[in-house]
Amino acid sequence: MEIIKTTASVPIQKVDAENRTIIGVVYKATKELDENGKPKSKDTVDTHGNWATEAEVKKACHNFNKKLLSGKAGVDKQHNDKPGYGIVVESYIAMADIPEIKAAKGDWVAAVEVTDSVCWDQIQKGEIEGFSIGGTAKIDTEKGGE
Repeated sequence: MEIIKTTASVPIQKVDAENRTIIGVVYKATKELDENGKPKSKDTVDTHGNWATEAEVKKACHNFNKKLLSGKAGVDKQHNDKPGYGIVVESYIAMADIPEIKAAKGDWVAAVEVTDSVCWDQIQKGEIEGFSIGGTAKIDTEKGGE
């Protein structure tokens, strides 16, 4: 078991210009494994080759939400660790498929009100295209992810 810092990026699926809010999947949950214990769907494998089960995604979402409430987490920009770019107005596990934002049951979904004008302009221009979470993960090197 190896502990690493990792990131994962998922495209913004909906932009609400009136409320300066972006909505999308934060992390896709792996639901089915093949005979080798790896995800059957490549859609749930992140850019670093890592993946997480529904239970792990739910745990990460809940831990993040607790950190939000305590002021220990927030919205930065491209992992610069500087808060002030937005406010998380929704963060939850999808209880059913949400086709409008390409979320499947068990995926972590969020909505962020973008408070920084430069960042909002970059989203509008397509220069910022997705959610990217960062965190610490315990990686099972035998399985190549999880």
